[in-house]
Amino acid sequence: MTMKLIAFAALVAGHMMVFAYPPEYSSYNAHDQYAHAPAPYSFEYGVHDPHTHDVKSQHESSDGHGNVKGSYSLLEADGSTRVVEYTADDVHGFNAVVKKVGSPNYHGQPSSADYYHGHQNVYPSGYHHY
Repeated sequence: MTMKLIAFAALVAGHMMVFAYPPEYSSYNAHDQYAHAPAPYSFEYGVHDPHTHDVKSQHESSDGHGNVKGSYSLLEADGSTRVVEYTADDVHGFNAVVKKVGSPNYHGQPSSADYYHGHQNVYPSGYHHY
């Protein structure tokens, strides 16, 4: 019985030593490695979906030092186009100029809103959908 206790104690002590000293890892700090390196970027996209009448686009660029310039546009439900041109920097903050191009279409001409209102009611009468 004594032999079993000694063997068990040696086994437990051996395993404890493995867990008592975890391997050392060198510290890694991504913040120091990249040290705020400028990351300029530029992107753009556009959508023109005749089925949903979804028409929009955007482009933006940055010099990587906090100066951003861009614009986006979208077709409004009334047929006009909204254009937003913007800039952002550390000195002036975010500034946007919003323009409306074209006149609203209220004279019975089809517009993007007609897609949403032109469908039949798919629910039976008396049925309330929420």
